[in-house]
Amino acid sequence: MNMRVLAVDDDPVILDLLQVILRQEGHETVVVRSGSAALDLLARPDERFDVLVLDITMPEMDGVELCGRIRNLPLYAHTPIIMLTAMSDSHSIETAFSAGANDYITKPFDVKGIGPRLQVAERMMAENRKALDVGPMVPNPLEMKGEHDIAFEDAALINGVNHHTDEFSLGNYLSTMEKHRVEQSSVFAAHICAFDRLYENCTKQELQVILKETWIAIAAAADHARFLGAYVGSGNFILITTSEIQDEWNGLELLIEANLACSEPLKKANLTSSVRVLLGRPFRPNASKTKRVKPTFDRARLLLQKRLEMESDAG
Repeated sequence: MNMRVLAVDDDPVILDLLQVILRQEGHETVVVRSGSAALDLLARPDERFDVLVLDITMPEMDGVELCGRIRNLPLYAHTPIIMLTAMSDSHSIETAFSAGANDYITKPFDVKGIGPRLQVAERMMAENRKALDVGPMVPNPLEMKGEHDIAFEDAALINGVNHHTDEFSLGNYLSTMEKHRVEQSSVFAAHICAFDRLYENCTKQELQVILKETWIAIAAAADHARFLGAYVGSGNFILITTSEIQDEWNGLELLIEANLACSEPLKKANLTSSVRVLLGRPFRPNASKTKRVKPTFDRARLLLQKRLEMESDAG
C-alpha cells in the first residue's frame, strides 16, 4: 500500500535519508524542519497524510508536544505517529506514547525496517483503534442502557488521560524495550469487577465515565513517572511499570478503592459504590523480543483470571 508520509525533523540529513528510503518503498514523503511548520501544513485542507514521523528532540517545539497537539486535530486523531529518537531515554519514549505516539524508531535506524514498520502501523491502527472521548455527564433521555460505542470485548483508547495508550501501541512499546529496561519493569492486569453487569445496565456516558475514572484511579495509585497502560476490553487494563510496584503491591488495591471513592464524576453519576477493581500479580515481561508481547499480555490476563477465581471462591 502506497502512503503519503509527513516527516518532521530539524536535521536535514535525516530528512533526506527518510525521503530516499520511503521513495524506494513507493511512498510519497513531505518533509518539514519544525513543529510549527508541521502544524501549519496539517491545517491546510488540501493536504492529507496517512502516517506521521516525528523526531522527539527538536528546538522550540519537541516531538512529544507536537504529537499531543496533532492528536487534538480531528483529522489526525487516529493517524499513525512514529517517533524518531536518538535516545534510549525511556522516560521520553513513555511520554511520547502517552501523548499519542504508536511506535518509535531509534537512530541510527535500520534502513530496511522503516517502510514495513509504517505499513504495519497504518494497517493495525485502521483495524483496531477505537477511541472514547469522555466529556462531562449531560443528561440524555435518548441514551439507552446497554447501548455503547464499543463492544463488550473491544479494546479502546481513553482520550484525555495520562500514561494511557491503545493496546497496539502498548505492544510496540514493550517489544522495543531494551533488555535492561525489561529487567527493571513489571507487568500486571487490572479488572473492573462485575463489568458485564455494568455494561448491560449503564448508559454509554456512564460506562465511559467508569472507564476513565477507573484508569485515573489506577494511574494515581501506581503514581510512577515511568508507566504506561491500555484498556484491552472486557473491563480489563494492562500496565507496564517499574519493578518497584512489587514492594507496594499489598496496598495498591486499597489505594485504588480510595481514589475511586473520591471521584467527583462517579459521585455525580451515582456510580461510586458500583466500581471496584481487582489486580493480577505483577511479573517481569518475557525477555525474548520475538516472543515478548503476546506471551506477556497472555500471562497478565492469566494471573488476573486466577485472582478473580480466588476472589470468587472466597466470596
